[in-house]
Parts: sequence; structure tokens; C-alpha cells
Amino acid sequence: MLFSIEPKSRREDLYDFDHELGMLIKFLRGSRLTLVTGLRRTGKTSLMRVALNEAGVDYVYVDVRLSLYANYRDVVELFIGAINDFLRRRSSIVDRIINAFKKR
Repeated sequence: MLFSIEPKSRREDLYDFDHELGMLIKFLRGSRLTLVTGLRRTGKTSLMRVALNEAGVDYVYVDVRLSLYANYRDVVELFIGAINDFLRRRSSIVDRIINAFKKR
């Protein structure tokens, strides 16, 4: 849906970011650190999510937008959710982790 307020995850939903998307994918594949900066509500999250889906790199996506009254448990749950999402996307990595623990 092109005009929804939710961040996009698919290229066909991303509007007018072809150059930026190409550059971001290039940097994600070849750089150790990449920053995406810009004004609020300009598409940074959508750009990052689409690039991560298309770059073919392993990643853990942590959305750190928390409430003003976030506590330690909220932060821990945020990271647990991010790791679980990563493991769901990369089941082969789950197998590698299990095998690594079995070898010890």
C-alpha cells in the first residue's frame, strides 16, 4: 500500500528512492558501518527495511522507538524480539548455532 503510514518492506511500495536504495545496498554489502540520516518522516525506515530485504546480508533489526517510560524489561524484550525475528528469517543459522553448542 503506497500511501499507508507504516514503514515499507517491499521495493514496489517504496516511492522515488531508486538512487538511495542502490547506494544503501552497495554500502550494506561492502561497509562495516552505514548510517541513514535525515529529517523525521522522510522514509529512512522504509528505505532501510527494503535495502535489508534486498541486500542479501544477515542482519538483526532493532526498532528502538520506545515509550518515554521504557524500563529495563522493555529493552530486553525489544532485543529478544529482534533476535527471534532474525532466527525465524535465517533458520540455517539456528541449525549452525545448535550444531556449535553440540560440539562443545
